[in-house]
Amino acid sequence: MITLKEALDVLHESVELSSAEEIKAACELIIEVEAMSSAEQECIGASFICGPLHDGDVPSKSARDNLINSGFMAKVVVKAEEGYNACTYKGAKAYRLLRAGLG
Repeated sequence: MITLKEALDVLHESVELSSAEEIKAACELIIEVEAMSSAEQECIGASFICGPLHDGDVPSKSARDNLINSGFMAKVVVKAEEGYNACTYKGAKAYRLLRAGLG
């Protein structure tokens, strides 16, 4: 488990330099990531490293749906073909937090 300061560092936020709104948004993201199920964590990792993923290649469709609804993943079109899922910038931040030891 990482400390709050380490988590903020991963998100490139600083108590000394970031605004109150930036710190609040970072803390809200940290709380969301801590609450992720293992299936959601696996989907974030797969989409970040191997994405975009076709619908049949996501580790968990229900976890993927939760992540899409939460803004961590998005449906995308790849080379004129629908049915792909990609990590968003919010998902990339979540992946970095998970990799650093959060959750």
